[in-house]
Amino acid sequence: MPARALPSQAEMRQRLGWIDRLVDQVSDGEGVTLSPQAAALFDEMRHCFAAGCWLAALVLAQAALDAELQQGEIDGLAQNEIRFGADYVWLRNRRNHLLHVDDPMPAVTLEDLERNTATLEQDARRAFELFLKAVT
Repeated sequence: MPARALPSQAEMRQRLGWIDRLVDQVSDGEGVTLSPQAAALFDEMRHCFAAGCWLAALVLAQAALDAELQQGEIDGLAQNEIRFGADYVWLRNRRNHLLHVDDPMPAVTLEDLERNTATLEQDARRAFELFLKAVT
């Protein structure tokens, strides 16, 4: 099994910069205040994204969102959107298919990791956007 190459330091800084700009954009420059567990998961999510671990970042986005729903101060209307909105259902289902083998077809293969990098990165970016939209 061939190992995937790690990104350069410049690529990692660029990806972290994208996250920082996104946080500034959605929070009007105020940053985000998260519950302790959601903050730790968000930090781990940032590092996974910077390293190009797209699926891990996506899975952590839903985990951080779940933690914030349980421990944070998300208002009822936003909670309703997070639980039932189409975008959030996509995120939850994507995470569930990756973690729970409930289909005869695998949710991801090594070939997917090699050939579908752009799509996986796009999914991870979408997960970041959804998480930050929910917590701001």
